[in-house]
Amino acid sequence: MAISHSSMDLHIDTAGTSADDDARRRNLYGMQILECGRNRTLRVLAAGGSRWVTDFLSNSPLGLNTRTEVSRASIDAIAQFGAVHSSVAMARAQTALTHEISRRLVEMKTGDSQARIYPTTLSANIATAAGFAADAVDATAVVHPNAHATVHFAVKGAFAANRVITTRNTVAVASALARTTRRAVVVIEDGLYSMGGFADFEGLSRFLDDNANGQLWLDDAHSVGMHGSNGRGKAMEALQQHAGRTVVTGSFGKAFGAAGGFMVGPRAFVGGLLKDSVADRFSCNLDASAQGAILAAMKILATPAEHRRLSTTLAARLALFDSLLGAAGITTQQAGTDIAFRVIPCRDAAAAIASADTLLSLHDAITTPVYYPTIARGQGAIRVSLSAAHTVDQVRQLGTALTALLAAPSLRNRRNTQQAAP
Repeated sequence: MAISHSSMDLHIDTAGTSADDDARRRNLYGMQILECGRNRTLRVLAAGGSRWVTDFLSNSPLGLNTRTEVSRASIDAIAQFGAVHSSVAMARAQTALTHEISRRLVEMKTGDSQARIYPTTLSANIATAAGFAADAVDATAVVHPNAHATVHFAVKGAFAANRVITTRNTVAVASALARTTRRAVVVIEDGLYSMGGFADFEGLSRFLDDNANGQLWLDDAHSVGMHGSNGRGKAMEALQQHAGRTVVTGSFGKAFGAAGGFMVGPRAFVGGLLKDSVADRFSCNLDASAQGAILAAMKILATPAEHRRLSTTLAARLALFDSLLGAAGITTQQAGTDIAFRVIPCRDAAAAIASADTLLSLHDAITTPVYYPTIARGQGAIRVSLSAAHTVDQVRQLGTALTALLAAPSLRNRRNTQQAAP
C-alpha cells in the first residue's frame, strides 16, 4: 500500500503496490546490505550470494557516512558516554553531546533560536506540527502538495481538517489569507524537494515582509548539511533575516552521514511546543554513537577548506554525469544544478524497474526506480544519487551504461516529452 500526498487529504492507494512487488522480486526493494566499502561500494545479498556493487542508491552526497573520522567518533562516543544509549525522554534530559549539537544548529540558524534533536525527521516534523497547531500559536497551515510525506502525515495528525489548505500557490494563498485574519498563517514547504527544485525563498521572504502574522516551516532534509556555510542548508541561509519567524526541520542521515532528525526555530516557539509535543515527551535521546557521528560531521562541514573540497568534488561528478546524459540527448530537471541527484525519466514504472534491474545485474550499479506516488501516476524514472565519494570511473561507467540502456526507441519516444514531478 502506498500513501499519496498529492492532495489535501492523505489516502491509501494501491497503484504502487504491483510495482513494489515487481521491484522486490528483482531485489530492488527490501535489499539486504551486508557491508559498506570505500568509494561508495556495498556488499549486498543477491540471488547467487553476496556481491559487491557501486551504490547510487543511498543519499550521502558528501560521503561522510564512511569517513574514518566520523566512524571513529561514533565508536569513541559510546566509550566516553559509558553506555550505548540513555533511555529517557528528551524533554526530561539530554546528553552533553546533544547539547553541543543543538548549540551548533542554533549558530547555523542564527537569531534567538533553540534546537531539538529527534530519532528521525518524522519525529521532528510531528513535534513541529504540534507546535503550530497548539492553542498558543493556533495557526492555519498552507501546505505545498509536494512537501515530504512525513510533513503531510504530521500536519494531518496535528491540525483540524478545516485549518489546512493544500496548494501549489502557497505564497499567494497564504498572503490573501493573512490579510483577512488575525490568526497566524504558516506556509509549509520543503527547502529542497525530494525529486528536485528549491522552494521560492524570495517569495517566502516577501510573504513574511508583508504579513506580520505570517510564519514559515521548511523541511530542508535534502539540503541541510550540504548547502550553505557550515552545511546550514538553503533554508537557513536564504531566510536568515527572518530567523524569528522560521522553523527548519531536517535530517542528520543524509549529508551529515549520521542518523536522526532535528528542529530549530524561534526560542519562544520551541519552548511552547514542549507541552504538546508527543515526539519530545515520549522519544528517547539518539544513541550515543549517532550523537558522536553527528558532531564529527558538523566539525568537518564547519571547516571551510574541507567543505569547499567536498562540494567541488561533488560538482565535478555531477557535471560529468550531466555531460554523459546530454551527449545522448537525455535531460533531467536537475541538470546543471548542485542538487546531488538526477531523475532520469523512463517510459513507465515497469521500464524504470527493468532498467534498474539491468543496471544492477549487468553493471553492478544500484539505482532507485521511482514511480507513483513518488512521481505522477503512470510515469517511471531512475533516480541516481551521486556523491563526492564516487570515483570518476564509477560515474562514467554508470553514465555509459544508462545512456546505452535508454537508447531504445520505445523509451526514447516518450522520454523527451515526460517530466518527473518535483
